[in-house]
Amino acid sequence: MLNFPLNRRKISSVTVLILFSQLMSGCTGMAVSNKKPVSLVQGPPITDIFTPFDMALSCLKGQLRSDVSFSVGAILDQTGKDVVTNGGSGKMVTQGAGDMVQSALFQAGVSLLNRRDPRIIESEAKWGIRDPRQIQASDYYVTGSINSLDFIPGSGVDMQIGGVGPNYSQTRIMVGLDLSLTDTRSSKVVANVSLQKQIAAQDYGLSAGRFAGHTLLNIQVGKGEREATNFALRQMLNLATFELLSQVVPPATFESCRAQIPPEFGQLSLTRSSVALYKYKQSQQQSSANLPSTVLESSSHKTSSPNEKNKATDLPSKDTQPPKKKESELIENPEGESEPSKQDLIKYISMKKPSSFLKKMNEEKDNEKTSMLWDVNPEMVENYWSSTQRD
Repeated sequence: MLNFPLNRRKISSVTVLILFSQLMSGCTGMAVSNKKPVSLVQGPPITDIFTPFDMALSCLKGQLRSDVSFSVGAILDQTGKDVVTNGGSGKMVTQGAGDMVQSALFQAGVSLLNRRDPRIIESEAKWGIRDPRQIQASDYYVTGSINSLDFIPGSGVDMQIGGVGPNYSQTRIMVGLDLSLTDTRSSKVVANVSLQKQIAAQDYGLSAGRFAGHTLLNIQVGKGEREATNFALRQMLNLATFELLSQVVPPATFESCRAQIPPEFGQLSLTRSSVALYKYKQSQQQSSANLPSTVLESSSHKTSSPNEKNKATDLPSKDTQPPKKKESELIENPEGESEPSKQDLIKYISMKKPSSFLKKMNEEKDNEKTSMLWDVNPEMVENYWSSTQRD
């Protein structure tokens, strides 16, 4: 009876050794010979890259002139940040930002010229098999850089009661970039945009530690969520490309396309196109507000009594004055003396009965005025502000 615990302890140790040997033999049996290929693990399927801003870029197709050509220059990584992983080193942000912008321009449907790698064109021109004069010149090109990568201090909590409790931590980095659209002929910057984004990462889990007799059991379960840095940069570059194109077209062209940008993924509030769109909407609201008043005025003119149309034409009315006089009415009289109205003049003339000689002279003058005003009547002569004269 005294040897029973000892025998039980021996049996358990032997059982553990047997199980371990079986496990090792099973792993050895799973090993494949060096002369046979190893079956590869198949992960998730390959898909095309889609960002929340692709719909807005595709909406611009057909809205831009096809005879204007775009190209992409150098979009460099100017952050100066490197990362060391698994004994190697590399850059923290993508080095292919220029290719991403070129893909965004192609998705927008613009006339795109490839200037990313001119070595093929230069080699063929040097060999004499290609005439450089046949190469199409670009009208605008995009340049810029990813120039900021800042680490924002995070926060976290780790609480345990009796060896059991949750833990949570959060870290963030902020990435910024600048892109410019330049006129190739004059090297003038015609559009510019600066964007930034906070890339978040969080880890949370549950840990438990207990003693089972003299044995410590420690269990940790957790999960980490990290936003893909380079995919976030692709989204920023797509939105920046849409903003550059929006700055060189009228607001009425990109208004409907801009509405397809989900606000939870990106917002543009103080850019050049945002200000232009805001002013355009304000002018549209003012014109719609003034529309009812103009309709009422036109209806009141239509319902006016026909006697007003048959009034005496002793003095020229405002409708028969030349355009220059109409423009001068907007300027105040510098002497401060307002001209008498037509009704006042009619009353003043009717108070005195002129003699027959004066009456005859006035009639001759009226005839001369009527003939002169007839010559400059806008109904008979083309208006100065017409499209033919203005152009």
